Amino acid sequence: MSKIKSKKMLAVKAMIFAVVLVMAFGIFGCAKKPIRDGYVDQTKTIDDLAIAGSITFTVNNESGTEAEAMAPKAVVRAFMNDFPDAVVKYEESNRTTYPNRISSGDIGDVFWCDANDANNYQRNHNALMPLDAYIKPMNIDMGDIYSGAIDTGKIAGRLYMVPRKIGEQILIYNDSILTEAGVNFDNSRAYEWEEFKALCKQLTIIENGTVMRCGASMKIWWHNVWQMFFRGWGGKWIDNVNHRVTITDSNEVMQGVNELVTAVQEGWLYPEDIAGRINSIKYDISDGDSNISKVCFKTFGAMTWLTRLGNAYDSLQLNWDFCPFPALPNHNISTGATGYVVYNRTSNPDTAAAFALYFLTESGQRAYHSQTGGNVPLLKSLADDDFWKGKGTPWEDKNFQAFVMYPDKTTPASVITQAPQEIAEIFSNDAMMTLFADIINGRSDPQTALLKLQTRANEKWQTILQ
Repeated sequence: MSKIKSKKMLAVKAMIFAVVLVMAFGIFGCAKKPIRDGYVDQTKTIDDLAIAGSITFTVNNESGTEAEAMAPKAVVRAFMNDFPDAVVKYEESNRTTYPNRISSGDIGDVFWCDANDANNYQRNHNALMPLDAYIKPMNIDMGDIYSGAIDTGKIAGRLYMVPRKIGEQILIYNDSILTEAGVNFDNSRAYEWEEFKALCKQLTIIENGTVMRCGASMKIWWHNVWQMFFRGWGGKWIDNVNHRVTITDSNEVMQGVNELVTAVQEGWLYPEDIAGRINSIKYDISDGDSNISKVCFKTFGAMTWLTRLGNAYDSLQLNWDFCPFPALPNHNISTGATGYVVYNRTSNPDTAAAFALYFLTESGQRAYHSQTGGNVPLLKSLADDDFWKGKGTPWEDKNFQAFVMYPDKTTPASVITQAPQEIAEIFSNDAMMTLFADIINGRSDPQTALLKLQTRANEKWQTILQ
C-alpha cells in the first residue's frame, strides 16, 4: 500500500473517530444532566428564587395556525414583563415528537401535555419535575383553583402538570326545539335528573318504532360522561386506596349505569358515535354528521368545540345556547384539563417552574384566556369576568357562565388520574363503546358485562402491585 493511501486511510479513520467521539460526548452529556427533584426550601419567597436566564417553551400547535399560538405567546410576553431577567424562547413541536425528544434530551424546559401524556412521561420516562415545593414560594392560592383541574395534573398525589384551563362538562342545546314545544327553559341552573329526564321525554318524537327526534344526545361511552353516572347516585366505582374497581359491588353505581342504559333504550337519549352499532333501536334524525336539528341537548366537551358546533348551528339557522349538565342526585361534574410540565433535566429549574406555575396566577390566566385560542380560566375568582366569554367569536351573548357554574362539584374525568395506566386502558373509549353497544343491543346485561370488565381490571391491578 502506498504511503499516500495509508495517510488517507488514517485521515478517514481519524475523522470517523472524531465524529463518534462527538456523538458519544453528546449522549454522555445528555445522560449526565442532573435530574431535578423540585425541592425548594419552604422558607424562601419568590424573590429568593433564581427566576432569570433562558428557558425553552415547547407548544403543541396542532392546527398550525397563528390564532392557536396567540394564547401561549401572550403568556410568554406577560411572564417576561413580570420577570424581566428571564427569557422564554417559544417553539412549536407536535406532541408525537415528544417521546423521542425527551429521550434525546432536547425537549423544551417547559412543554405541553395532557393527563395521559404526563403519566406516561413520568412513569415510563422519568422525565418530569414535581412542582409542589414551588407553590408556597410562588405565593399561589390553591384554594382559588378548581379542584377538578388541579387534580388532573397530579400523579401519586404530587403536582406534575400545571393546568392551563378548566374543561367542565356542559351541554349545548337547540333552543329552536324548546321554543317550538313551548318550553320556557332556564339555562341558569342545572336541572335535577328526574326533571331533565321528563323534559327530554316530552321533546322526543317516536313514530312507528323509529326515533324521529331525541330529547338529548350524549357520548355515553366517553369517560367524561359515564363516570358522572357511575358516581351520580352516591356510589364509588373505583377504590384507589385499596386498589380495586368496585362497579358491580355497589348498588348505587349500578343504578347510575341502569339509568344511562334505560335512557337510550327508551329512545329519548341518542348514543352519540355508537348509534350505528345499535340494532335494537331505529333512528331517523340525520341532518348530515351532526344531528343537531333533531336533538335538543347535546354533549359539549370543551371550549375548543365552540367554532365547529357554533358554525354548525348557525348554518342551519338554529337558535342555540349552553346550559349546565343535569344534576344527578350526587351532583358531580367531570372535568378535564391539559397543561404544562417541567422537564426534570432542565438547567434552569427555578425559571422553568415559575413559568409553568405562572398559569396558576391571575396574570397568566388573563394573558392566556383573553386571546383567540384561549379557553376557560381555572381560577374561581375569574368566573364572573367577561374577558374570556366568547372573546373574538360571534357568540359573546351565549351563556358562557355554564362552564363555571358549579366550581365545587368538579371531579377529574381521566381514569388515569385515579388508577395506573394499565387499568385506564381497560376502560378506554373503544372498550366502553363496545360495552355499551353490547348492553343496549341485549347481547349482555349490565351486571354481567361490567363484572367481566371489573374482574379483568382487578386481576391486572393485583399483578401490578405484586
